[in-house]
Amino acid sequence: MVDVPASPPPAVPPGAGRRRTPASRPTDDELIEAACTVFGEAGYHDATMDALAARAGSSKPTLYAHFGNKEDLYRLCADRAADTLARELIESQSAATRLPLDEQVRAGMLAFFGYATGRTAMFRLLFGDDTSGYATAARQRVTSAAVKETTLRIREYTESHNLPPWRTSAELCASLIVGLAVEGARYALVTQPLDAGVAGDFATHFATVALRNIDPDLAARVDELGENRPPDAP
Repeated sequence: MVDVPASPPPAVPPGAGRRRTPASRPTDDELIEAACTVFGEAGYHDATMDALAARAGSSKPTLYAHFGNKEDLYRLCADRAADTLARELIESQSAATRLPLDEQVRAGMLAFFGYATGRTAMFRLLFGDDTSGYATAARQRVTSAAVKETTLRIREYTESHNLPPWRTSAELCASLIVGLAVEGARYALVTQPLDAGVAGDFATHFATVALRNIDPDLAARVDELGENRPPDAP
């Protein structure tokens, strides 16, 4: 009787059958950061759970288990993007509180421009063209906070320079400055890519020259209109 040698065991691909150790698995923060990148690059509608899982180095079941569906994950990313921008704006403006007006404006302006270039995916998620309703709400929340903070800075400036107090006019100026920061950063990032520092300095100069040359009588007229506005007016 002839002994037939046993067949060798089938080759096992490297890594097959191995489970990822807890240390090698992405954290929730890493999963959200990866999702922010995909949503910022592809937009909400074109981002797929497959793409989100691949970018995160994870799996669709893991994403569903940790965050629910795509809409829930998008909400988390929009909140993360808005909270990050709000924190950076507050830190920049707080650090410049006792500086001259142009330096205060520059701090807030460069925070927007720096966020756009340093956190491009998050900026596109909030301010890009392909956003969902929740990103719009998150964007409104952070821009409203920026307008409120800038309004306080303008009123502090007028008070410290013995100027007539600005009320509605300060809010209007703040809205214009924040709008300039957002649209200027969008232009420098998307429409006509420019150096963020140069573009931010240009926007700062534009805003400070405007602030220093506003007609006080015109500001007073705006304040008067604001005071006479019906309580239920939008």
